[in-house]
Amino acid sequence: MNNTVKGTIESIDQMIDFIETLDDSDYQFCAAPWLESSIGQHLRHIVDLFLALVNQERDKAVDYEFRRRGASIEISRTTGLLELRNVRAWMNQIESEDIERPIRVLTEVSISSEQTEIFNSTFGRELCFASSHLTHHLALMAVIAKIAGKSVDPALGRAPATATHVRNQLQEAACAP
Repeated sequence: MNNTVKGTIESIDQMIDFIETLDDSDYQFCAAPWLESSIGQHLRHIVDLFLALVNQERDKAVDYEFRRRGASIEISRTTGLLELRNVRAWMNQIESEDIERPIRVLTEVSISSEQTEIFNSTFGRELCFASSHLTHHLALMAVIAKIAGKSVDPALGRAPATATHVRNQLQEAACAP
């Protein structure tokens, strides 16, 4: 299995483990005025990114503007976990040759008006983007959970490079006289 696929599955598993610790109230909690979206809304966004890759037709661009705002995944923790597990199952079907497959990506590029661009990329690069974006949103979800009074693992939402840094720091501390 490709390292990007393995790493993405690790991140998805971390998100599943976190969501399983919540109840529906925690999942729907909005930490306004600090953050405007609930944990469920963040999860929906992440699943939508992965669904853009899952549903990509080989001759069409990946459409990152596909959003299901207001869908039941935003308020139902059970639906969120189901959809996240479906993405995880799809990850296990990715073949090594898929990673280097060229694709095109459609995305909005302006906040002042609707402007979209299409870029050339590879499936692996976009999978890496979705995984990195998942990590970023998992860190935001951790903040929301903390504001709601939940105890959260400090490693939740930690980027791979930061995780490596922390491991190295711990190893150096263990070796210090």
